[in-house]
Amino acid sequence: MPRLSEIRGQDRVVGLLRRALEADRVPHAYLFCGPAGSGKHTVGLALAGALNCDTEPGEGCHSCTPCSKIDQSIHPDVYTLEREGAARIIPIETIRRDVLGRVALSPHEARARVILIEEAAALQGPAANALLKTLEEPPDRTHFILGTTAPDQLLPTIRSRCQRVSFAELPPDVRAELSDDDEGKHALDEAVQSLLDAAQRGTDGQADAAARKAAADRTLVGPVLELLAFRLANHSRDAAIAGDRDRAARASGWARLALDTHVAVTLHNAHGQLALDRLLRRMRVNRGPIAAPAGQR
Repeated sequence: MPRLSEIRGQDRVVGLLRRALEADRVPHAYLFCGPAGSGKHTVGLALAGALNCDTEPGEGCHSCTPCSKIDQSIHPDVYTLEREGAARIIPIETIRRDVLGRVALSPHEARARVILIEEAAALQGPAANALLKTLEEPPDRTHFILGTTAPDQLLPTIRSRCQRVSFAELPPDVRAELSDDDEGKHALDEAVQSLLDAAQRGTDGQADAAARKAAADRTLVGPVLELLAFRLANHSRDAAIAGDRDRAARASGWARLALDTHVAVTLHNAHGQLALDRLLRRMRVNRGPIAAPAGQR
């Protein structure tokens, strides 16, 4: 668990959290939005440490009992809900056991209980509604941190009850420094670029090859789609700033298609390669550039 001062590449986010801590106005629920690998969960743990640290309150340390327990994932009042099973969802049973069953009681030993949700879009139907009731009547000394790569997939009522914090994609040098698997990161980047190239100008054969490449490791299809959607959203933003409506609309539409495909693969267990094949076919209906020519950037 890092201290807040050790968070890399998210200075704006850290500044926002510091101001909330200093004013003793940390909201009961945050919605951390951003691409995979941008540090949402790491920042959430750092915030939990800052809220509970005995040695350096508001910052966190590496030695006091609360921070040590958070670092080892054994603190009874700081825990993460993760996606489960082949469907990769957070079921209602988990919400009942790990949220409703706990928040009815005071924290065991922490000044502030912190519940982190790895991917809030994995909350389906009854689970999302059960969490919503808790967010509507938040217990004392309890903070929720919902992470997501796809905020539009959440219930609007859940979004409205959280303070949204947007995470930027980490710069390449920071990603390289922090990554424990540089080869894996490079493979993601290559797969995403192949999909973008195939969608913009590739032949049918190149599109088929790009889909096969991205789906070669089925565990990486979800992360590939997350990164693809984020890159497309950035292209749309840049095009809008440049006044190029056609490029902005095309990139935005493709980003929505990528997010829809991500949901189909990660939450509904769709076949990775078939889903990517269909995504590329739909993207290529509206073919064209999404990035500005080199001389105009």
